[in-house]
Amino acid sequence: MEYKYIRDTYACPSDESKMYDEFLMPVSSKGMWVWFDEQDEPYLDLVLNYSSVNFGHCYPPIVSIVKEVIERVDQIHSFHTKDKLELSEYFSKKVSKSENYVTYFNVGGSAAVSDAIRLCRYATGKRYVISFDGSFHGVSDGAVSVTDKRLVVKDQFGIPVSDYTFSVPFPSKHNNVTINDSLERIEKLILDYDVAAVIVEPVQGAGGFVIPKDSFLLELSNLCKRKDVKLIIDEIQVGFGRTGSFFAHQQFGVHEPDIVLLSKSIAGGYFPVSAVIARPELYSKVSPRGTAFQTTFNNSSFGLGIANQLMKLVEKEKLFDGLVEKGKVFLEKIAFLSNSPYVADLRGMGFAIAFDIIDPISKLPSDQLAKTFVSQCLKEHVITYACGINFNSIKIIPSLVITDDEMDLVADRLNKCLQRFHDFVKLAA
Repeated sequence: MEYKYIRDTYACPSDESKMYDEFLMPVSSKGMWVWFDEQDEPYLDLVLNYSSVNFGHCYPPIVSIVKEVIERVDQIHSFHTKDKLELSEYFSKKVSKSENYVTYFNVGGSAAVSDAIRLCRYATGKRYVISFDGSFHGVSDGAVSVTDKRLVVKDQFGIPVSDYTFSVPFPSKHNNVTINDSLERIEKLILDYDVAAVIVEPVQGAGGFVIPKDSFLLELSNLCKRKDVKLIIDEIQVGFGRTGSFFAHQQFGVHEPDIVLLSKSIAGGYFPVSAVIARPELYSKVSPRGTAFQTTFNNSSFGLGIANQLMKLVEKEKLFDGLVEKGKVFLEKIAFLSNSPYVADLRGMGFAIAFDIIDPISKLPSDQLAKTFVSQCLKEHVITYACGINFNSIKIIPSLVITDDEMDLVADRLNKCLQRFHDFVKLAA
């Protein structure tokens, strides 16, 4: 079949398939490798579907779980399954050892963000939500309202989706924004407007794994508690092991926020389960009759069956143990990247790793050079992508069950990518 013709004629021209210039069709995947149609050699995948297959593609223990679940259940509406109830209790105890939380399960991260915003507004009777510059929370109407406009063009929604929202600077280890400046702006907004909630990524994902200054999240949490403003922690991309622990926010000393969001990898990449883990008093404000907490595939008996068994696997095999230190070792292995005049700010937390591509003369972010780097990686059979507010950040997302030998292999492949990139830029000059 003429797949290029089919693509050009029938496939959506506005989706992320335009990210790469080469026309590649994946046919299989295993671990950190992807095989494409009519390509003999596999490609090293350092994107892992934006952290939604945290243990690598088709991780054998998860495949076994999926096979078991698919044989016993598909989709059943409305009823509580054992998997749902066990998973709800598990997530509650992960968020807090002393207080109970309740969980609503939906489909996809964008939906979870919208659910959380709606819940806070309804439960508090207040309207405004504060988010942060560089944040990405999704592309549903609710989620995009708190997403940085440089990451998603909001005009395409046709209405002013960001009414009743504010964005303030995010004090990261990579910028000059101070914690006091950010918190003072938030406090003033709370004073001047009826603010229902603040939503924050503990590490900004689509922003390029941007890590906050050490005490910021804790001070933000304390401010929200003092001012009786709900705090939503969006762990959708960086939670569930990516930064080295189950929840990234707990690494910064934050405990018992009002709402925690999970999605992406919690069902192993086989079903897009999302979880809105919230204090029970928030949900108790909502009447079950006419509730907006309903979709055809919410509380998915299939998806939650996988997720519940995956949590048991994580606990039994202690899959997140030692990831913080292991991530530091891997970061040292790829420290050579910082020697390039085109690379700035190599950073990482667990296996959430990134660096920026810059113009070596002006030292400014360069989206064009980043695009070139990604294309040269692809020629080296390595899959990466450019992200961030300047589209010049390159994220490295390995499997969380990566071995020492595989870390060496990834480092070697990245070194070859960098050399190919240098050679290309030199030749093009």
